[in-house]
Amino acid sequence: MLSWDDLKYFLVMAEEGSLSAASKKLVVSQPTLSRHLTALEENVGAELFSRTRSGLELTSLGERMLSHAKDMQDEVHAVERLITGHDTSLEGTVVISTIESIGAEWLVKHTRPFHDTYPGITVDFKLTHTSSDLLRREADIALRLFRPVQNDLVAKKTVTMNYGYYASRDYIERNGKPERLSDLKDFHQVLPHDDILAMLPRASQRPWKTRANVTFRSNSFLALSTAVREGYGVGAYPCLMAAHDDNLVRLMDDLIIFSTDIWLVSHAELRRSARIRAMYDYLGDLLHTHARDFSGAY
Repeated sequence: MLSWDDLKYFLVMAEEGSLSAASKKLVVSQPTLSRHLTALEENVGAELFSRTRSGLELTSLGERMLSHAKDMQDEVHAVERLITGHDTSLEGTVVISTIESIGAEWLVKHTRPFHDTYPGITVDFKLTHTSSDLLRREADIALRLFRPVQNDLVAKKTVTMNYGYYASRDYIERNGKPERLSDLKDFHQVLPHDDILAMLPRASQRPWKTRANVTFRSNSFLALSTAVREGYGVGAYPCLMAAHDDNLVRLMDDLIIFSTDIWLVSHAELRRSARIRAMYDYLGDLLHTHARDFSGAY
């Protein structure tokens, strides 16, 4: 008999292409993965991967097994969603996937009242630049920067999140204040890594690509925001995180350099779960209440 656990690990190894990448995604050790793969290959009676210098490559049998394993995985997730969707208990865990700019500070702070109201629900934040797969139960609810296209997902547009140029008061006192985009070449720059820029629409990338006098770079929006606040230089900053921060000065007549809608997303079946529905409704109301902070109109 084949073990679903073995097949589950087989799927991730096939998708990631190496034991090390699969280990990171599954948060298990490489020896554990190797044991599951060995057990599966012994059950099958043949190798499913060729071990190469670049990683793992599926054998012809592995290729044929992959599609069947994916079908099994979809059915397992469907059963899990069905069970969760009929759970009327206000206890358990709700996993929320979102970006750092929203989740690391603001959402942690503003979901405290939810915790007080529903002490039996554990709130689990998954902060990521990439989109969690809600169909595979990587999260129960997502705050996304785009509207999903899958028919099984329910999405609601909530607020518009704006970014502006900011600098700390201390930095401006020491270096002056840029009045227009062309002035940025004369000021220290806080810039995101290119992999973050690549996720933005092309028109939104231009103002962020000034290369002169770069003093700080990161692939973390939270680190970039902290660098601006600590006086490294001028940088793009979420209006939400700058709201009510007296140390920050918005520049260039409140120019908006990047704007995106925030979509509240969940699976249609999961929203029938009492705890997930409670959180979904809470987040919708919370975002609506703070729309001005997201837009920068404070």
